[in-house]
Amino acid sequence: MTEFPDRPGYSFDPGPPPEVARFFANKGIAPSFSFQDVEPAEHAVSFVVAKMAQEDMLSAAKGEVQRAIDEGMTFEAFKKSWRGNAALKEWWGREVQTDPVTGQERIVQLGSPRRLRTIYRANLRAARAAGQWERIERTKRAMPYLEYRLGPSERHRPHHVAKEGLVLPVDDPFWDDWMPPNGWGCKCWVRQITRRAAEEKGISRSPGRETREFINPRTGEVKDVPVGLDPSWDRNPGKLRRQHMEQLLEGKLSAASEPEARAALRDMASSWAVQRVLQGRSDAAVPVALMPPEIGAALGNQARFVRITDRTGQTIGAQSGAAVTPEVMARVSDALVEGPLAEETDAEGRRSLAILVDGPDAWEAIVTSLPETDELWISAVRQTSRAEWRERLARETRTLLRE
Repeated sequence: MTEFPDRPGYSFDPGPPPEVARFFANKGIAPSFSFQDVEPAEHAVSFVVAKMAQEDMLSAAKGEVQRAIDEGMTFEAFKKSWRGNAALKEWWGREVQTDPVTGQERIVQLGSPRRLRTIYRANLRAARAAGQWERIERTKRAMPYLEYRLGPSERHRPHHVAKEGLVLPVDDPFWDDWMPPNGWGCKCWVRQITRRAAEEKGISRSPGRETREFINPRTGEVKDVPVGLDPSWDRNPGKLRRQHMEQLLEGKLSAASEPEARAALRDMASSWAVQRVLQGRSDAAVPVALMPPEIGAALGNQARFVRITDRTGQTIGAQSGAAVTPEVMARVSDALVEGPLAEETDAEGRRSLAILVDGPDAWEAIVTSLPETDELWISAVRQTSRAEWRERLARETRTLLRE
């Protein structure tokens, strides 16, 4: 029987690498009129489709792309699924829309085969690159160098050709800008290699950061963009998301926008850091969810983040009766912003928040409020059902805050 050697970077495990699916799943949504209305930092944390402003439609579109990633769908399968989605049927052809920047009415292109192909390619390539960056960071002690490689395109941008074979450390600032894809339709990629392989190939001198002035025709904003990169593709989304998560651990994300904070918290809730806490192997107090201001006000607590400790992780593991995974904690993070909530007051007047993580596999999370110190802590996570949760609402100690 003929044996076929594995290709580097490929495996025969079903489904996409978990980092890829998680990167896209943890994005929020951002309505926009033009792709240029959204900066790279926001693209890293939000799913955007130009000329799609309705949130329910954006959520449906994001779901289609997520399914394409999760199931490894071809473009033709993705297009068929998209066109069959009732929530997206009206987003097709041309229509008149008002440009929010100019106030003028314009005939704009909504869905088309060409636009769907762009949505499919751009989002899948960006997610794969961001997922790859997470793996690169995790394995850089063993393979601390990256080599820039051209993709299979028939024609290449001259500046990308000039980078072919460049070998630099993972931590070199060059990769802040030049982590592929580096423009619309760009198929360049990087190969992670060992120090020995890098020395054999020859370690390159880090290029200077040559930039050009770009004036956003939509906003009038002027910024410097590295020469050879398309605007909006001039940042490393995987690195941006990792930086947000590190800032969250260091307590420096308090001034972040809500999309940035929510994506960072989703990343954190589904990360190795929370896995260690749930296993009782970390003494860190890890933030996992963003408290909506109106809910915090109802609790009389101004804290922005909800945290979990290893002591709670051990208790949850012993009492829940089922494995509480980082994926469950990511669902808790989402449910706090979007799901049913109830306030509970105990006999001593202490207040807490009950969160229903709805679905066939339903969970309830309890957040204990400490208003005197402006702290919010996950104190319990357990399996439940919607019926059981509603039964608990009948208790005099619980008050529904959000259905």
